[in-house]
Amino acid sequence: NCPKNPKCKALSYERGLELTIERICQDLPQAVSGLNLPDLQIVKRGIVEEINKKQEILLQIPDLLTSGILDLETADLRSYKLRIEIAHLQGKLAELPPVNLKETAQAVCIPQFWLDLSETERRFYFREFIKTIEIIRDGDNWELKLIFIF
Repeated sequence: NCPKNPKCKALSYERGLELTIERICQDLPQAVSGLNLPDLQIVKRGIVEEINKKQEILLQIPDLLTSGILDLETADLRSYKLRIEIAHLQGKLAELPPVNLKETAQAVCIPQFWLDLSETERRFYFREFIKTIEIIRDGDNWELKLIFIF
């Protein structure tokens, strides 16, 4: 919606990609270093332990039903609730990053890393780190501001 005549030129995809790579290489290490991240292995281990406990309880329900401690309706309801809780925990586990974010940030702040990726891989990594890309224009100069997801 440029009011000028002739209209303002758009930012080319290649230039936008180049600027995005420059910004991510400069800004990501600083953004990650300022984060106070928990040890993901400890978090993952805790979630896996909770899942295992609930699965053990689920395995005991048939015996409790057979011995008459639980009636069929109670056993079905308890099984249903446990399966929902397990699914919720598995969802939390799936949302956790697969690797150490600080180590990954060091690897991806090298421009050649981005250039060696396929377009699909590059988009995947961008989505892992970038929430929004703001384009700031001052005359013929273009600048990008990256908003990271963390």
